[in-house]
Amino acid sequence: MIYFATSRQGYDQITGMSAWPPTALWTALGVLELSELEELRAAGIAVTSFSSQTSLADALDVIREHHPGQEVLVDGYSAG
Repeated sequence: MIYFATSRQGYDQITGMSAWPPTALWTALGVLELSELEELRAAGIAVTSFSSQTSLADALDVIREHHPGQEVLVDGYSAG
């Protein structure tokens, strides 16, 4: 399962889910500090953080391009 956190609140919700840690985690710009991203990567989680403001639709397109056929959860909810 692929998780996309669009906000800090969304990230906090995701980390409380029973399916944590994810196969891959994507975050919107500024959701996590660099040190937090490094900690997650050191723990073996594949983390990608967008480096610029991206619309939700565009972000989901990019994520789905990288993870075809996998379910994407946005802030803990199915992206459909």
